Amino acid sequence: MEDQDHKTPSDPSWFEKKANLRLMIIGLIVVCIGLLLAEFTFENDHAHFPKYENIFGFQAMFGFVAFVVIVFLGMGLRLIIERDEDYYDG
Repeated sequence: MEDQDHKTPSDPSWFEKKANLRLMIIGLIVVCIGLLLAEFTFENDHAHFPKYENIFGFQAMFGFVAFVVIVFLGMGLRLIIERDEDYYDG
């Protein structure tokens, strides 16, 4: 009798299945839209830079730009610290 729950290393994980990946992306989009709409429910009285921080969606835009900058800085850092494939072989 075969065990139906036995997985081989080549079987895709839950995160690699297309249907689940699509579900995660849709869930992420729904959460992002919900957080953006939640911005209507509060007023930022303690802003350090009220001219900019009171713009609708500023925090989301700032976070996205910061993320992109960090990714590109990481790519540049990799060029600086990357070693050859056989660097540790002797």
